[in-house]
Amino acid sequence: MISVTISNVNQQTLIFLGPQGSGKGTQVALLKEFLAKQDNRHIVYFTAGTALRAFTASEGYTQERVHPLIASGKLMPTFITTSLFSARLIGSMTGNDHLILDGFPRTLDQTPDLDTALKFYERKNPTVIYISLSDEAAKERLHKRGRTDDTEEGIEERLRWSHEEAAQVNGWFKKNPDYTFLEINGEQAIEEVHREILEKLKLV
Repeated sequence: MISVTISNVNQQTLIFLGPQGSGKGTQVALLKEFLAKQDNRHIVYFTAGTALRAFTASEGYTQERVHPLIASGKLMPTFITTSLFSARLIGSMTGNDHLILDGFPRTLDQTPDLDTALKFYERKNPTVIYISLSDEAAKERLHKRGRTDDTEEGIEERLRWSHEEAAQVNGWFKKNPDYTFLEINGEQAIEEVHREILEKLKLV
């Protein structure tokens, strides 16, 4: 059980990154629950994976062209992911929100769009939470969850991307003085990962 030493928290802008299987979604859920107990701020949450799956569940020519990309584990074109991100913020921001992003930006091309949006909404002290995980642990977790796109080929493709594109995204954040970059050990137990996140955010 994590003890709380404060009654409320400052407005948070948090960007969760990490390879698939690193547990970003689980940690975001735990953090949202923690923040909700501290104050009554609205939480704007965007997860690229969920947004893309919802998008492709609808009908349309664009969605039809996207289906084979998802089936093979390939990345979406940047304009699609960015449009979904933009629509979420435009439709949800109130000015007094916590903002949590899961898996966005996915590519270096998307970082300027994120940066522009955060500056437009005057978000202060955005923090990147990178949950690290070895390839071996990632493969084991992805095989266990058994999603249709978690084929051997799909997993290998996403891990290859993680090493190439994600390394560039991480490098961009590390070099940008407007952002704080925190690396979290994702191979710990779920509660231990959660505690490390809270401690590094100075929330406990």
